[in-house]
Amino acid sequence: MTQISRHPDKFFLLIFSLVFIAIANTSCKTSNINVLGTYLDTTRTVELSKYPFSYAEPVIKKFDLVRVKFAGSSKEVMELLNGNAGIQLETVTKTPEGSEQIGQQVDPQGFLSYPLIGKVKAEGLTKEQLRLKLLELVAPILKEAYIMVDLPKRGVSMLGEVKSPASVLLIRERTNLLEALTQVGSVTEFADLANVKVYRENPDGSRLLGHLNLTDTSFLSSPFFYPLPDDVVYVPAVKQKNVKYFGQTYAPLATIILAISTLLITVLK
Repeated sequence: MTQISRHPDKFFLLIFSLVFIAIANTSCKTSNINVLGTYLDTTRTVELSKYPFSYAEPVIKKFDLVRVKFAGSSKEVMELLNGNAGIQLETVTKTPEGSEQIGQQVDPQGFLSYPLIGKVKAEGLTKEQLRLKLLELVAPILKEAYIMVDLPKRGVSMLGEVKSPASVLLIRERTNLLEALTQVGSVTEFADLANVKVYRENPDGSRLLGHLNLTDTSFLSSPFFYPLPDDVVYVPAVKQKNVKYFGQTYAPLATIILAISTLLITVLK
C-alpha cells in the first residue's frame, strides 16, 4: 500500500492497462446474436394485411425443363403424347446439388414439341396457362383428358454478406426472401440490411435491379420480397467493415505491446 501511495501514476497506469486489455480482448470476439433479428423492426406489431400480396408466379423461359404428363381414356394416344411409344421426349439433367431433373427442354424459339399436336408455344406462360393450352389442343384426340405440368426447381443466387454464399434451390413456390436467407445461414455481422439488392431478368429481356430495406417492415410489400427463379440477391457490407477488421487484426498485438510497456515502466521506475 505504501508503494501505491508514493507512485499513484503507476497504480492508475496499471488499472488503465488492465481495462484496455479486457476491452480489446472482448472486441476480438464475434457476437453470437442473430444479426438479422436485431435489424428487423420489432418495436411494434405490424398488421400484415396492410401489405399487398405481390407474389408473381414464375413463367416458362427458353431452355427451361418442363415436365408434362398426359392421361385419358385412349391408351394409344396417351402413350404417344407421353413419349412411351419409342419417342424420347424428355431429358435428364443433374442440379449442382446432385439431384436429377426430368423434362423436355424448351427450344430456342420457346416451343415444346409433341406427337399428334405438334409444336406448342410455352415461353412466357405459367404452369397453369400451359396446362389449359394443352388441354384445348388434345381435347379432339384424347377424351377425358387430364394433364399435369411441372417446372423443375430452379435456384436463386445468394451473394455478399451471407454466411454461406450459394445458389439456393427453390424447393417450393412462394419462397420468400427470409426463408431463402435461412438456407445460407442468414447474414453476417457486417451485412448492410438497409441496402439489399435483387437483380432480375424478365422473360421479355428487360432487367431490373431492385432495392430492399430489411430494417423497415415496408419491405414486406416489395415485389422482390418473393425471389423468382434465377434472381440474384446481393447483401452488401456496411462501410465500417474494414475498420472493424483492422481492429480485430491488430488489437491482440497492441494489447501485448501495451502490457509489456506497462511492465517495463513499472519495473524501471
